[in-house]
Amino acid sequence: MSKIELDISRGELLLDGKAVRLRPKTLAVLLELHARQGDVVSQNDLRHAVWEQQHGRETGPKQCIRELRRLLDDTAERSKFIETVGRQGYRLVGELTLLNAGGNARDDAQLCVGRERELHKLDACAEAARRGKRTIAIVAGEAGSGKTRLIEAFCARLPRTLAFQMARGQCIPHPGAREPYGPLIEIVTQLADGSSRGPFLRLLEDVAPSWRDMIPALRAAGQPPAQSGSLIDARPDSMLREFTAFLERLSQRQPCLLVLEDLHWADQSTLAWLLSWAQRPGPAKVLVLGTYRFDELDKSGDFQTTLHYLQRLPRLELMTLEGLDQAAVADFLSRRFPGKKLPSVLCEELRQRTEGHAILVDAVVDHWRRDGAMEFEAGALSGKEHVETLAAAITRGTRSFISGEIRRLDSKERKVLEIASVAGSHFSAAMLSEDRREVEEIEAALDRLADVRRFIERAGAMTLPDGTEATRYVFRHALYQEALYESIPAANRQGVHERIGSRLEAAYKSRSDEISSTLADHFERAADWKRAAIYRGLSGLTALKRGAVADAAEQLRKALVSFEASDTDAEMRTLECRTLLGLGAALILSDHFTTAELRNVYERAAALSGKTNDPATIVPALAGLWNHHLTRADLKVAAELAQGLDDQIDGAPALHAMVAHNAVGQTRFFRGDLAACLPHIEAVCGAYDPGLGAEAMVLFGEDPGVVCHQYAACVHQLLGQDGLAERHFAEGLDLTTALDQPFGQAQMLWAGALIARKRGDPECVLERAQALIGICNAADIPFWRPSGDMLAGWAQVALGTPAGLEQLTAGLNAYEAMDVNLTRPFGLTLYAEAAGLCGDPSRGLQALASALKLIRQTGERWQEPEIYRLWATLAPQADRPRSAPLASRRAASLAENREGLAANFRS
Repeated sequence: MSKIELDISRGELLLDGKAVRLRPKTLAVLLELHARQGDVVSQNDLRHAVWEQQHGRETGPKQCIRELRRLLDDTAERSKFIETVGRQGYRLVGELTLLNAGGNARDDAQLCVGRERELHKLDACAEAARRGKRTIAIVAGEAGSGKTRLIEAFCARLPRTLAFQMARGQCIPHPGAREPYGPLIEIVTQLADGSSRGPFLRLLEDVAPSWRDMIPALRAAGQPPAQSGSLIDARPDSMLREFTAFLERLSQRQPCLLVLEDLHWADQSTLAWLLSWAQRPGPAKVLVLGTYRFDELDKSGDFQTTLHYLQRLPRLELMTLEGLDQAAVADFLSRRFPGKKLPSVLCEELRQRTEGHAILVDAVVDHWRRDGAMEFEAGALSGKEHVETLAAAITRGTRSFISGEIRRLDSKERKVLEIASVAGSHFSAAMLSEDRREVEEIEAALDRLADVRRFIERAGAMTLPDGTEATRYVFRHALYQEALYESIPAANRQGVHERIGSRLEAAYKSRSDEISSTLADHFERAADWKRAAIYRGLSGLTALKRGAVADAAEQLRKALVSFEASDTDAEMRTLECRTLLGLGAALILSDHFTTAELRNVYERAAALSGKTNDPATIVPALAGLWNHHLTRADLKVAAELAQGLDDQIDGAPALHAMVAHNAVGQTRFFRGDLAACLPHIEAVCGAYDPGLGAEAMVLFGEDPGVVCHQYAACVHQLLGQDGLAERHFAEGLDLTTALDQPFGQAQMLWAGALIARKRGDPECVLERAQALIGICNAADIPFWRPSGDMLAGWAQVALGTPAGLEQLTAGLNAYEAMDVNLTRPFGLTLYAEAAGLCGDPSRGLQALASALKLIRQTGERWQEPEIYRLWATLAPQADRPRSAPLASRRAASLAENREGLAANFRS
């Protein structure tokens, strides 16, 4: 029979080398048969594994089998490849060789000993993932306990039974903030390299365009990189959801194995994705396999919190590696010295002196082999004295042993490795020097060390953006890098960081934003505060672009520390101002508008923009301060700031002009001057361009179109224009969905619930309020959650569920805790009406009295007519009928005046 091969990454069947492309479902059926070679696989099994029990697929397996038989010139009657077993199903009987199945484990995977129990658990996880069960396995252990070797052994034996797409992401320790989604970016790049590039990129384009645009290696030839300065292409908050959708789609054709190493160093965004992935319902043919050092756990509160929640989930398999026992050590020695007889006393001494620490056992044996210390006669160690000498020479303690190994290096080798340790866990000679001849000498020295796997090993090749090509190396273990790094005198270390940072900066030039976090690390350690501030700020803005809000805030705060330490000039003041604006946007998205930090950030930005007279920063700075004071209901200060923004409208860019119009219009809305809002609403609606929305989120934390639709819906509803109100709500919600902005969705759902209540539709209010709460919980938006509780609580009471009053009260208390006063009179109005419906009109009047007091203090009057109308309703029920007529007249007068002003505007 012809030689039959299956190239999994390309989805091609090769018959004597001739390639035939398979349909995705046909490929999946063949992989399922191969995974269970020799077993009978029923049609039900195939439907479950390939079609996930979808209805209407009864003929699917038969059609795929017919396609395969036609391609293989096979028949059911005389089957040479796929056998039909009665009515039971099908059996693969021919030989099939898998290509590009992802088995890229290191050669020493066979040296994984004493881990059979863990390997069996991982095998079970892989089988569960292949059958569509979303599975996560995490391996814990101290540094050097053999976590990586266990994963290599697992991956090396996996392709013999299961065909997985495999990719690894390495979490890197950063002294500063870590690159958002760093290990996941590495995974996407690897998967692209191992797949048919065209279909892979089309899938990215369909479900994860932000990831394609972000990774230089995946952009089409000639396509320019995304501009970090303008961040026009940013889609905040979408990265997590896009990667999840991409992975679910990718794994439909072939199961995926993702390895995330050293999760204790993972960035917040990667951990957020991991937790959301684990909590997501529904099937997925994906095994996520992670590792972490439990001796580093206390230093990483982010991962410790993530692990706490992961351990609550039944789909997590958590295993901890202990030291090797004597039997495992003996097994290891027999594999390193095959066919040799080693005395048990040597195994026992090696186990006791190393405490079974895997990396130390390995290092000791490497030391013996490299020095030729193992002398054999007739296949056995020569002499008792020789055995005793070997045992006595075993250094106790991992770090002591590594320090001894470092001392054994010659001076040139040690210097090269020390410099490499400053570059990071992965490095090349081209990163360590700018001189071509010196690079060649360094690479020759590194090659000699890699040949004997001493401290380092090769990890492929790399090409820097300036065209320099070099071999890539990796430290065999983080402990080697740490020990070498710590052996460098502090002053020397600082200089090496500066030289490596400058070398990378020169190599990447205009593409330096791609490694801004790495550059910031080097310049911070070099005490080059100017470049540290520039690159840390750029890294923070890039994180904000990716929707990694918490990471962005962390990086931007660190950038400001470097700005403070650097010399000040006009350029640095402008850059610091833009960093402050980025931090302000991150704080709005991740926290709320009233924090002292937000106020300080925008006050400093306003002061700097005044000094630099930079029009690109003046409007964002004033808008940030306006937002802060408006949310605190400091409407007098907010009105002054809005006037300042109004003065900037003429000649301002469209985005800045829209933000200024919104500030003026919203201020007038909350002060109750509804008619005066209408020209500003018209101005924004006429000028809005959806292409500016993403940049606005980065500069202002809000999209101007969404903000305009939000308050426009409220304005038109209060003016009795139900149709216009609903139109603005629908258009705003559609816009936020298109832009993939959960914060904007929360804004619009609040407005939607408010206008539904004004129309007297509690069912609609409850639906929209519950959607608002869901968005806030899913996207971690604390600001809008209390509003959702207040509206949902009111709706429940209105629909006959008095317990809703508790939820409403919780929302009011949460707003008070955040020091949010804006719309508090509205919340008190909701409470008053709900209390009246629950039979306590006196409490309702007390709430209305508090609302009126706030109105007098703040000037927030948009809700004032309804407060008086409700007072007129509740007063007789609370035995205070004399105040009802006055309240009724006051409500009518306010409403009449408001309607008259609006009519004048419309005419």
